[in-house]
Amino acid sequence: MTNEEIEKIIESWKNHLATGGMEDFKLEIEHNVPKEFAAIALYMDSKTVKASGGNEDYYEGYRQASIDVLNVIGVQMAQDDQTKTITLFRKESNDAKQEELKKHIWG
Repeated sequence: MTNEEIEKIIESWKNHLATGGMEDFKLEIEHNVPKEFAAIALYMDSKTVKASGGNEDYYEGYRQASIDVLNVIGVQMAQDDQTKTITLFRKESNDAKQEELKKHIWG
């Protein structure tokens, strides 16, 4: 994916979703999220929102597929209504969580 394609996806997402009640929101992409992964996440988010206007079965299938793809690439999105920010960040793997839990329990 070229930088131009990535920027086009980001702009398309902003034009589609950052409107109406969300026009004051800003997008933050954490430094450890590869740009290609961020573009995939934003593309999937936009497509899922568009699918929500259609057939419910289609939407649920698309939503689950989007969640599965984001899980595979390890990216999550979070919306903070207080700071009006939508953040893309790397999802902790289960292995990392298990190691943290072990350290917490056994020191």
